[in-house]
Amino acid sequence: MATAVDKKEDLTTCSICFETFKKPKHFPCLHTFCEGCIQTYITKTFEQARGGVNCPLCRMFISKPGDIKVEEWSTKLPTNHILVSLIDLNETKSGQKLCAACSRENETESAFSWCANCSEALCKACDRSHRRNKASSNHKLIDLSEDFSKDIPLYHADVFCTEHPEKKVEAYCNDHSTVCCMTCVMLKHRKCDNVGSIEDAAEEKKKSKEIQEFSQNLQNLKASLEKLCKNRTESLKTFENDIKKMRADVETLFKQLSDHLNKLKTNITSEICKVEKVIKTEVESEHFEMKCRIPAVENDLSLFETNMKHAPPAQFIKAMENLEKQKEILENFVRDQSQNLREIKVTFKANEKLLELSRVIQECGEVKVSRANYVPQHSIITNVNMLTAVPTLTSKVETGFSVRGIALLDNGKVVLSNDNNKRIELRDPRYSMVLSSLSLPGDSWGIKMTSDTEGAVVVKGYGLVLFKIQNNNIVTIREMETDVNADFVYHQGLYYVGCDNKITVYDSNCRKVRDISVNNKVSYICLRGDNSLCYTAFNNFSVEKSLYCVHMDGSSVYTYSHDKLCDASGVTVDHSGHIYVCDYSYANTNVHQLSHDGKLLRIIFDNLPARPYCISFNTQGDKAVIGCNGTVLMYDMK
Repeated sequence: MATAVDKKEDLTTCSICFETFKKPKHFPCLHTFCEGCIQTYITKTFEQARGGVNCPLCRMFISKPGDIKVEEWSTKLPTNHILVSLIDLNETKSGQKLCAACSRENETESAFSWCANCSEALCKACDRSHRRNKASSNHKLIDLSEDFSKDIPLYHADVFCTEHPEKKVEAYCNDHSTVCCMTCVMLKHRKCDNVGSIEDAAEEKKKSKEIQEFSQNLQNLKASLEKLCKNRTESLKTFENDIKKMRADVETLFKQLSDHLNKLKTNITSEICKVEKVIKTEVESEHFEMKCRIPAVENDLSLFETNMKHAPPAQFIKAMENLEKQKEILENFVRDQSQNLREIKVTFKANEKLLELSRVIQECGEVKVSRANYVPQHSIITNVNMLTAVPTLTSKVETGFSVRGIALLDNGKVVLSNDNNKRIELRDPRYSMVLSSLSLPGDSWGIKMTSDTEGAVVVKGYGLVLFKIQNNNIVTIREMETDVNADFVYHQGLYYVGCDNKITVYDSNCRKVRDISVNNKVSYICLRGDNSLCYTAFNNFSVEKSLYCVHMDGSSVYTYSHDKLCDASGVTVDHSGHIYVCDYSYANTNVHQLSHDGKLLRIIFDNLPARPYCISFNTQGDKAVIGCNGTVLMYDMK
C-alpha cells in the first residue's frame, strides 16, 4: 500500500487505500473512494438501527436506499466520471496510456493523441480513422507529443431530467434557474421568456460574479476551518496543560494535608509515649514498694510461729511486743496504699474538628469544565441585507407530499412535516436525503426551532410534540396536549398556540397562562417584535386573503391585504424584522415581503414552481427554504 500523500494530494488518490482510484464511486456528499474500499468500509461500519453509514471523510450520515443490499451498495453508487478522466489524463501524460479503441479489441498500442470529445486516447491508426469518420471528424484531437499542460474538456457524462428520468437535459431555463429536457421545455417552460442552451448557460455561469464569489467563499470556508482546527489544537494543548497543572495541584494539596496530619500524628504519638513512661514508672514504683513488704510480713510470721513454739515466757512476751509494733507499721502501710491506690485507665479523645472534617468533607474538590463561545476575529458569515437580497433557486426537491411546516437550520438541513406518513423528517435538501424521522400521533403542521438543537411541531387535533436533534437523529423530548389548529410561536419560554378565535399561551409545563382573543381561526403565526403577533387565518367555506397583526391583548395593529394575496398561508419574520406571507392560491404562488408596520416592500418570490405553504430563513438570512405542495425549494439570498 502506498504512503499517505501531503496536503496538496492528488485528486486521483483514494483517501482509504492511498492509491490511485480503482472504479471511483462517490457518496451524496461528493467524497469519492475506490468501489472496493468503500464497500469494505460499508460492510464493517453499517449501522442497522439507523440504516446507513457515516462518510469516512466528513462524517455525514448517508442513508442506504431501501431497495439495495448492503453488500451491493458500492456498486450502485454513482461513478465519478471526472476522476475517471483525470486518471486517464494522468496516465496519458506519463506515457503509460494505451489506445482505448485497440484495448477494446484486446490489442496493445501506445496512445498518440487524445480526443477531448470522447475522453479517450488513440493510437496513430485510430487517430487517422477518427479524423476520417464523419461522426467524429469535428472532434478535438490533441497531439500527445505537443504541450499537454493546458486544460482540456473531461468526460462528457449524460445528465438526465428529474421530471423525465429517461430523457437527457438539453436546455436551461434562466427564469427558473434549472436544466430541463425538451419535454419540460414544451410542457412546463413554454411560457418562459429565457430558455437557452446548457452550453451558453454554463459559459455564462463560469464568467459570472457569483462563480467568483463561490470560489472565494470556498477559500474563506477553508480558511475558517483551518482556523477552527488551529483553535481546537491550541484548545487541546491548553486543556492538557490545565489537566497537568490540576494533577500537580491535587498532589500538592494532599502532600500538604499529609504533612500536616503526619505532624499531628507525631505530636499525639509523642504525648502517648510520655504518658506511658510517667504512668509506667509510677505503677512500677508502687509495685516495688508493695512487693518489698511481702518478705517482711513473711519474716514476722515466721518469728511469730517460732516464738509460739519455742520461746520462754519472758522472751515470748518481749517478742510479741515487737511483732505487734511491726504489724501496726505494716497495717498502716497497707491502709495508706489501699486508700491512695488509683486504677489507671488511659484513653484517646480525637479532636472534634478533625472528626467533623472526616464527616463533612466527602470530596477534596470539584473538577469544573467551562465552555465559552468561540468568536473568530473575522467571521465569514454576515447578515444579509434583506431589502436588497435577490433569491436564487439552488435546489428543488420533489417530496411527493405537502410540506405544511418547515424549519431551516443554520447548518443547511431542514426539519419538515410529512403529512402522508404522520411524521417529521430531518433532511439535507441539497441531496434529497432523509437523515432521520420521528413518528407522530397525528398529522404534522407548523414547525419551529426553539433553540439551535430543539424545536416543536404541531400535531393537528392533539397538541405539540417537543423534539431535539442529536447527531442527525430526531428524538422526542415530551408531548404537550393543547388546543391547536396549525401553528405556534415560541418566545421567552412561552408557547403562543393558534386556536379557534384565540391564541392560547402555555408555559413550558403545559399550564395555560392566558388566552388572547382574536376574530379568526388562527392558521400560521409568527412573532412581530416583543409585543405583537402576526397570523393568517382559515375559513371552512372560503379562503382568507389577509394577514392580521395584533397586540398581545388581541387588539388590532393592522391588517394587510393585496390583489396578489388570494390565499394567505405561512408567515415568518427575518433577522431584520421584515415579515413574509405565502400565497397558497393557484393564481399567484408567491411570497410577499412586508415592513414592520405592514407595508408591502416587494413580492420577493414570484411565480414559484409550486404552491407555497410555509417559509423559513436561517439566522443570517442568506438561505431560505419554502415548503410547497409536493416540493421543497431552497434559495440563496444575495
